Amino acid sequence: MEISDEEILAILARPYIRCLLPDPDGGYTVTVHEFPGCVAEGDTAEEALRNFDAAAASWIAAADETGYPIIEPIEPPFYNGQIALRIPGGLHQDIAHLAQLDGCCINQLLSVAISEYVGRRHGTPLAPPPKKKESNARPYVDIDVAAK
Repeated sequence: MEISDEEILAILARPYIRCLLPDPDGGYTVTVHEFPGCVAEGDTAEEALRNFDAAAASWIAAADETGYPIIEPIEPPFYNGQIALRIPGGLHQDIAHLAQLDGCCINQLLSVAISEYVGRRHGTPLAPPPKKKESNARPYVDIDVAAK
């Protein structure tokens, strides 16, 4: 049995998160994570969102016709800014050294590195590098070879 227009409208009324991104060449693009391959564009944000509703309706009808699952909206979790990360000891040491050289803490270094990676994946500009703190610490270690 074919899905009705009312059923499609009911699905679209669910709290799906629409991702609206500006295009560097102008205009906007809209996607919804739960509707893979469903994309719409528009010259303005409003037009892109209207176009997406039409594209999503067609996507839902095609998914229903082919038996592709139409999943429920993903519940947005609460993000408190903290993650537990297990890494090899050698990598931890390398990160600590880089942070010390950059004059920042490990958390700041990792935040910038992750932001740059995510930015590249989404095509957004990279985060600026962390500002170096002025330090009186010497950047090297003296080794007294004659004492050995």
